[in-house]
Amino acid sequence: METNFQFPAADHVKALRGFNRFYTQRIGVLAPYLDSELSLTEVRVLYELAHYSPQASQPFTASALAHELGLDMGYLSRILRRFEVRAWISRKPAPLDARQSLITLTQAGYTAFAPLQQRSRDEAAALLGTVAADQQSAVIAAMNTIQHALEPVVLAPKKPVITLREPQPGDMGWVVQQHGEIYAREYG
Repeated sequence: METNFQFPAADHVKALRGFNRFYTQRIGVLAPYLDSELSLTEVRVLYELAHYSPQASQPFTASALAHELGLDMGYLSRILRRFEVRAWISRKPAPLDARQSLITLTQAGYTAFAPLQQRSRDEAAALLGTVAADQQSAVIAAMNTIQHALEPVVLAPKKPVITLREPQPGDMGWVVQQHGEIYAREYG
């Protein structure tokens, strides 16, 4: 896979790290999130569950959620277990793979999430409200520029495409031979 990595200048790295510190402090990421007992990650998991569309192509399983958020499966599992104890989620076996569970937010989960969603909107409005009206569009445009510039970095690498060809003369004989050799090796 070809990458287009350009090693950044040290002062650019320093500037990005400085902005990250400024922004996370400004939006209160390190404070109790949205004046709740939940962590930022827990609120984000609730958000994803609340905004999941049943018409989506992927069923919402723990592994799909972990992939979407870039979370460790063990960490996500503990979060989901806490949500289950609070009756915020329900699980049912996936129709195609009973080892997977389809996760949905319950009415109690939506009820718990609603005030967090409103507080998040209020905090975003309050933050933007500190910016002069004529500069708000420029701030949003700058955020869009950053998001679009960094999007390719956050996307998961494409999986290689595997194409099977039609069997050629001798292929089936090779398969039978390999089967015999593996069987003999594993079972004597």
